Amino acid sequence: MLRRHFIPALLTAAAARAQDRLAPFLEDARGAALLVDALTRRPLAEHAPEAAGRLLVPPGSTVKPFTVAALIESGKLRPAEEFRCPGTLAIAGYNLSCSHPPDLPPMNARAAIAYSCNCFVARYAARFDPGELTRAFARYGLLSRTDWVPEEAAGEFTRGDVRLQALGEAGIRVTPAAVAMAYLRLAAVGARAWMAPVMGGLEDAVAFGTAQRARVPGLKVAGKTGSVRAADGAHLAWFAGFAPAGRPKYVVTVMLQGLSGGADAAPVAGRILEAAWRHGW
Repeated sequence: MLRRHFIPALLTAAAARAQDRLAPFLEDARGAALLVDALTRRPLAEHAPEAAGRLLVPPGSTVKPFTVAALIESGKLRPAEEFRCPGTLAIAGYNLSCSHPPDLPPMNARAAIAYSCNCFVARYAARFDPGELTRAFARYGLLSRTDWVPEEAAGEFTRGDVRLQALGEAGIRVTPAAVAMAYLRLAAVGARAWMAPVMGGLEDAVAFGTAQRARVPGLKVAGKTGSVRAADGAHLAWFAGFAPAGRPKYVVTVMLQGLSGGADAAPVAGRILEAAWRHGW
């Protein structure tokens, strides 16, 4: 059973605001969402902005693209390097077995993002030098304030197993606003040649991977889901991404109380992007 008390009561008050254009897309879900203009780098719409800027929670698999990007940029992972996923993974008491189909061919970086392969990311994250992943996440703004929300919190990165941090499971807590900022920065560097596997993986995630329910007819969406448990045991569902994938106009982040990023958060993000695209927000 979901722990209904985890998402604070301020979300209900924020959702009631007349200017909250995103509330209808979340329906009865408790959470936060942001739609950001990729050109002006300012929010176009926010649901529960106080929570978006102050609630510190694990980001789950939404950080995998940044992990993979850091590995490729540092030369610690070749884009074509392959690894056959064993399916099962346990780290420091966390059961992180992969949920993708078991009969997939060996994974490369692009496929690992599309299918959210924990085993692939954990294996190569072990190659990071001490502090290297922290610096990479900080460059994208995952640990920073965005100045979009008053009294905003900064992210936290604590000591621990780098593989858990690379998977967004433990040792890192961020705000939904910071995740939106990080994807904004990710989209901005997406045209660089070494980023091709990351951008391709985000597009594939929506086309046929874990984020299929974020699809929008006529609009190419790139994004990543996340499913994680907070410190108090609450289940959180994430989606973060941007569209159009080739020349981003919108960045969207959804974090809500739910069991699955793919089933719970991705459809909300898809509805938000479709409305923004169709109505020219």
